[in-house]
Amino acid sequence: MLPQFRIFLMDRILNPATIHRTSSAGKSDRNLTRSLGDAACFGGMVGCGETYFSAFALAVGLSETASGLIASIPLLVGGVIQLVSPKAISWIGGYRRWIVAGAVLQSLAFLPLAYAAWTGSLSIVMFLLIASVYWAAGLSTGPAWNTWIEQIVPVAGRARFFSKRSRLQQICTFSGLMVAGLVLQWTSHQDMALTGFAGVFLVAAMLRLVSASFLHRTRNGSQVANHIEPPQKDAAEKPAEERVDDRSAIRLLAYLVAMQVFIQLSGPYFVPYMLGQLEFDYVVYVGLIALAFLSKVISFAFWGRIAEESGAAKVLWFGGIGLVPLASLWIVSTNLIWLAIIQILSGIAWAAYELGFFLMFFETLPAKHRTRLLTYHNFANTLAICAGALAGAAILAYWGTTSQTYYYLFGLSSAGRLLCLGLLVGAVLPKHSLKSIGMRVLSIRPGAGSVTAPIIASAEE
Repeated sequence: MLPQFRIFLMDRILNPATIHRTSSAGKSDRNLTRSLGDAACFGGMVGCGETYFSAFALAVGLSETASGLIASIPLLVGGVIQLVSPKAISWIGGYRRWIVAGAVLQSLAFLPLAYAAWTGSLSIVMFLLIASVYWAAGLSTGPAWNTWIEQIVPVAGRARFFSKRSRLQQICTFSGLMVAGLVLQWTSHQDMALTGFAGVFLVAAMLRLVSASFLHRTRNGSQVANHIEPPQKDAAEKPAEERVDDRSAIRLLAYLVAMQVFIQLSGPYFVPYMLGQLEFDYVVYVGLIALAFLSKVISFAFWGRIAEESGAAKVLWFGGIGLVPLASLWIVSTNLIWLAIIQILSGIAWAAYELGFFLMFFETLPAKHRTRLLTYHNFANTLAICAGALAGAAILAYWGTTSQTYYYLFGLSSAGRLLCLGLLVGAVLPKHSLKSIGMRVLSIRPGAGSVTAPIIASAEE
């Protein structure tokens, strides 16, 4: 045993290749740990941060229409900034610097909100500006993060790692949502609701700053270059029967964008409807959001199995049909049990829609252009969000913020979603799609239509 141990020891000491492999493995493990730390802190920030922007707008004295616009219009700024991010990355000196800078800026965006909560004063213009900085910092780093993380995480075990990372972020997002809701409920009973918002936003800022620290300490590119995944096959390299013609791809994208318009016609206004019209307290409000979020997360596994067995096209159809009646169901009754059932069904339908959407989206795009095309789609998507939210705001401004006007919004939203399904009819969608893809939760919305972004590196053929 001793001679063998001596040979092993000498090999470890003198063989440069062995030393390099050991060093690379150690750095890779530390990178993965730091990525998990980033996911945990980022999730906590999402749960107790942007999720409460609309609620804070009402608490600080802004109108119900303004509350809805704050949840939607700033996303357009982030979509625009994404288009110039490649040049900005080159100017700033690499992916990591750009991503860390965005994380720090996102953290700083919470500070003026905390100050406004402390002083009890904030204008709609200033709130839109702050929220725009938040979303610009977040969305503009998304494509860069997708490219960068692909260089960080080894190919071996990549799907397992991103599954673990997504679960951790979801747990921390849910925890942040619930803890912040309980804090706001307690402070509102003490007539200190704005103080509660100030504390919640300061915690969100701290969490994002810690997240930025994890990102900064992650070593990228050259240290783990040997783990970079080889280029995937382009769509043109697939067998003829598996290709998707351009017209079908265009119809799919048109459906996704049109659907977003009608979703956002009512989506941003569920918060002011619940807190302003129904006068729910924060516990009820958070409880309804939590039901949708939990049912969505739990049902992802079920829809993933359906996608693997029958294809993502079927999952997308299930989701698209399921979303149609959801908004109009809020007209039927204001009973809490009824609304809880709607939220559970909403989470299930949204899980099918988002999973089918992302799997189909990546199936129709050439692999080597996915990051660039995802950037363009995000821009079109944010334009659709803005258009839908502005249309909803115009309806509320013209007819007034009454329960009857909200019912009109919810009914129009459902009718528009039904019409959008016509764009999918006749589209030739791929039969053999991706098996799974990881997602990052960027925001939680009452109807479970959370703002999510795909993790390209996690796409499993």
